[in-house]
Amino acid sequence: MDMSQYLDIFLEESTENLQTLNENILELEKDPDNKEIINSIFRVAHTLKGMAGSMGFNDIADLTHKMENVLDKFRNDILKVDSNIITVLFKCLDTLELMINNIREDNNNTVDIKEIMDLLENINNEQTKNTKSDNSIDFSLNIYDENIIKQAKEKNYNVYIAEVILADDCLLKSARAFLVYKTIEDIGEILKTVPSVEELEQENFNDRFYIMFLTQKNEEEIKKLILNVSEIKEVNIDIPKGSDLKINVKEKDEKIQINKEVQDNKTKKDTEITPINKKEEDKDKNKKAHQSVRVDLERLDKFMNLVGELVIHRTRLEQLSMNYKLTDLHETLEQVGRITSDLQDLVMKVRMLPIERVFNRFPRMIRDLSQELGKDIELIIQGEDTELDRTVIDEIGEPLVHLIRNAADHGIEPTEERIKLGKPSKGTIKLIAYQEGNKAVIRIEDDGRGLDIEKIKRKAESIGINTEGMSESDIKNLIFMQGFSTSDKITDISGRGVGMDVVKTKIANLGGTVEVISEKGKGTSFIIRLPLTLSIIQALLVKVSGETFAISLGFIDRVININVNEIKLTNNKEVILYRDKIIPIIRLSQKLNLEETYSENKYIVIVKAGEKTVGLLVDELLGQQEIVIKPIGKLLQNLKEYVGATILGDGLVTLILDVAAIV
Repeated sequence: MDMSQYLDIFLEESTENLQTLNENILELEKDPDNKEIINSIFRVAHTLKGMAGSMGFNDIADLTHKMENVLDKFRNDILKVDSNIITVLFKCLDTLELMINNIREDNNNTVDIKEIMDLLENINNEQTKNTKSDNSIDFSLNIYDENIIKQAKEKNYNVYIAEVILADDCLLKSARAFLVYKTIEDIGEILKTVPSVEELEQENFNDRFYIMFLTQKNEEEIKKLILNVSEIKEVNIDIPKGSDLKINVKEKDEKIQINKEVQDNKTKKDTEITPINKKEEDKDKNKKAHQSVRVDLERLDKFMNLVGELVIHRTRLEQLSMNYKLTDLHETLEQVGRITSDLQDLVMKVRMLPIERVFNRFPRMIRDLSQELGKDIELIIQGEDTELDRTVIDEIGEPLVHLIRNAADHGIEPTEERIKLGKPSKGTIKLIAYQEGNKAVIRIEDDGRGLDIEKIKRKAESIGINTEGMSESDIKNLIFMQGFSTSDKITDISGRGVGMDVVKTKIANLGGTVEVISEKGKGTSFIIRLPLTLSIIQALLVKVSGETFAISLGFIDRVININVNEIKLTNNKEVILYRDKIIPIIRLSQKLNLEETYSENKYIVIVKAGEKTVGLLVDELLGQQEIVIKPIGKLLQNLKEYVGATILGDGLVTLILDVAAIV
């Protein structure tokens, strides 16, 4: 069978399963005795193993199988959860992630799994005092079942207990258990299984299980039939003695009910046993199922582009209607406009994803950094349900990694130093997301050292940067310069000066801003503001030197009319005084290398980019409009003043200004 058609589903689901395993193993380290978490981890690991085995990725299946064995010993209290074993499990997950990424990238790189397999094997071979003996298997029966056994013996039925041991490389244990169950059911009546039917279905067992049943077959016949099922290593058939059967008077505790018609030599007529692979459908009848469908991202992008084209042509129709005064068309266009807006809103929501998809990798990262740095650090995450456009989600991960690693390395002090300073011994990093207007805000806060302004100034002057006259905010922002680092030593985590400039560049490319707020000895906050979407935005159209440009409303604070004579010069920079605030002015005509048109009355568009507030001088205002952002192509990619282009209703191609870059 050609399995390539299922590859994308395998890759996507495997990535989700690995993330779930990372999160659950972190929880397990905090709560080692929580059997529910252990069982959840076991189920997810088994799912991953089964998918890998069915796709033919045997190395992944083998490695996950070894990990399952460790988890099973947790579940059966043979091993106790500790940090060393958790670290090995995390190494296992990292190896699996590398293997899956190699499959995704379609490269032939092989991952050596011998070392991690040996580590898992060593854990599996450990002997503990809590090892359970098979003699402790409890076949508690109620009085009703005991009577059934007595009646069955009178009709020449025998009671047997079958111990079924699965092969070491068995991948689908529940499937094998089900086949054995059906085989025995065809020749007699099953009284009880250990583990229970539900646990067999969920694979809550290691390499063996037990079935007590009634049959007229002899031991050799039973053994032969069971061994016909593949991946069975061994079968032991025992006749239980009276002491092996425990009578449980509390009949309500018995999960499996046996039909009274044993004496009629019937096999499985009205027996009320739930098959291993049967879901408990009755429990879910009153629950409304959450239905979803996986959609290829290219199709979603194409859908978005088509909606964008529809917006452009709708605007064109509205323009024609106004130009030719087609009143009969006006009402229809209003209806089309409403439908288009609803469709656009819907496709935007389809593209939105919770930022949790990015945030959920960081608890594991902080755990590893804490161990590597020898620091006690707690990560607090808030607002992970804040939604962002998929494009933004895909790109924001790398900047956040740099900022969090810097917070852990540079920001949070060692435990001894924190205690001397009167701080809590455990350092705290907060990762907070929330929506603010048409922007998403992400804050990375730490309660560490804070930025040392004097140290930054000394570093700046040592590399030829004159800090005289710079505000404190400007000095802090020097940390975003390429190659700038105040770290005294280079480590694997930070100190090379190649992180913060990447942060600023990435965020700027997304149409966002980043600012830093810090107080020495108290901590540092990095505040990132990002557009909720990068495809369709509300914009203000302006005219500069006869050319039309678009400015995203997300950056605009207000627009004022001004006489150019009100512009003053201070320190060779043009400014205006507005509401008792001095606002620097940027003449867009000069910034964009256009010939300036002289007129006394002009407009200033006051924009905010991070902590900076600047006025952009323009000639005319053309109004607000919904625009579709189009990439400007490879030839113009080096023009940093523009984030893209759009097509207006009259067919005019208009450039969209990158306010963050201009400011």
